[in-house]
Amino acid sequence: MKITRGGRLAGDLTGDVARFTSSAEHDHYIADAVVEINMAHVLALTSSKYIGKVDAAALLSALNSLYGKVKHVPPDMEDIHMVVEEEVTRLVGQETGGKMHTGKSRNDQVATAIRMRLRAFIIEICGGIILLQRSLLQRAAAPEGRTVVPGYTHLQHAQPVTIAHWLLAHHDSIKRSFERILGSYPRVNLCPMGAAALAGTGFNIDRSKVAGYLGFDGLLENTMDAVASRDFALEVASSLAILMVDLSRFAEEMIVWSSSEFGYIEVPDDHASTSSIMPQKKNPVTLEIVRAKCGSVLGDLVSLMAIMKALPLAYNLDMQELTPHLWDACESTAVSLKVLADFVGKVKFNEARIRASLDRGSSVATELADVLVREGGMPFRRAHHVVGSLVRRLSAEGLSLSEVDPERLREMIAAESGVELTKGSVERAVSPAMNVDVRSVRGGPSYAEAQRMIGERMRSLGDEESAVASIRCRIDRARDEMMGEVAVIVRSGASS
Repeated sequence: MKITRGGRLAGDLTGDVARFTSSAEHDHYIADAVVEINMAHVLALTSSKYIGKVDAAALLSALNSLYGKVKHVPPDMEDIHMVVEEEVTRLVGQETGGKMHTGKSRNDQVATAIRMRLRAFIIEICGGIILLQRSLLQRAAAPEGRTVVPGYTHLQHAQPVTIAHWLLAHHDSIKRSFERILGSYPRVNLCPMGAAALAGTGFNIDRSKVAGYLGFDGLLENTMDAVASRDFALEVASSLAILMVDLSRFAEEMIVWSSSEFGYIEVPDDHASTSSIMPQKKNPVTLEIVRAKCGSVLGDLVSLMAIMKALPLAYNLDMQELTPHLWDACESTAVSLKVLADFVGKVKFNEARIRASLDRGSSVATELADVLVREGGMPFRRAHHVVGSLVRRLSAEGLSLSEVDPERLREMIAAESGVELTKGSVERAVSPAMNVDVRSVRGGPSYAEAQRMIGERMRSLGDEESAVASIRCRIDRARDEMMGEVAVIVRSGASS
């Protein structure tokens, strides 16, 4: 196995041990970041005059030729860091190639590369959240958003709401995950470079300059903390787990709503599969996979925590086992967001089936009790008892409050409570649409309030997009500036 073992260790690792300790399988995630880190480090060494312009030009030219080209780590190599160093050395020779590692360690290099790849995932995932938010808001704003649906507690009919109100509820929980994930970015985007193995370096390298080349907002200052900490990964994974729990709850609700017993939605054909034996089946498979991927991300978070829980400072190879779980959590979340955004845009609501279920559920009971309070002057607890008694009697007949003639219901209320309501009051109270419209408190399900919330949230999407674009722009600008300096040195070295 090609590995840096120096003069301290005799021989090479056996095949099984080499594979066991290698990070080769997952290092493709950070390959380009490692190349960029080496470029920034060479520039800093050159600026501090530890490397001459001719050697710097050769090293930077070799690194530039590798950018975007290193897709995997060969099985006989330990990790991506040694792949890059060996390939550069092959291109420029041992005398020059051996200078590239001056003043740095794989410890600060891998910590930096993980942060660079993770910030790219943060940008991608935040973009996916925005995509899903927009899909939810567009469906809420469509005419079907006014459709009244049963709201549930304990999976029992509770009170009427609308499709728009229900979609907004899911939107708002997902929006908070956007804020959590984006809020972690300032702690992710701190640069460990210059920490070397743990105690910094005796070479006078400008750490802030390296951080600037790589698009970081600042330094992870303490050199031990810089190489030993992975709290940024735990923080992001925790936020991803919370987001995936919300996505799984949405998926579960849609699975229930698609069942024959509910029939509230029709799953899009391209989000379904059929059975190999039962030709009638339409299985909501993408929703089921989202639900399963939530479990995977929760498992990734537990693994991350368990790996880090007993590690002494500073670096330990245990931490190598952490990053695959981080990448898996990021990948699972990113693809789940894309799939659900597409699903939301295509799902069809069965309004007739929803209305039939709504009428059977007596979810208007709370408003009928409220009418007894508002118009009959009855204490609410007494009104609750009266309406509950009516529901019990009607249920014995196989009826709900919305299925009974309002005049009969008015008479039953008078007999039960002595309160004489008008027929119009009773008709309005047992109307699901009126139940929705009367609940116009801030954040309530009324049509006017839903329109206000949709408008506000649509406008806030622009702010979210601008925040993500600004982060992406700062990283791109830093990379362009670094590559500009690389080009100048490469040209000057070629003309020397």
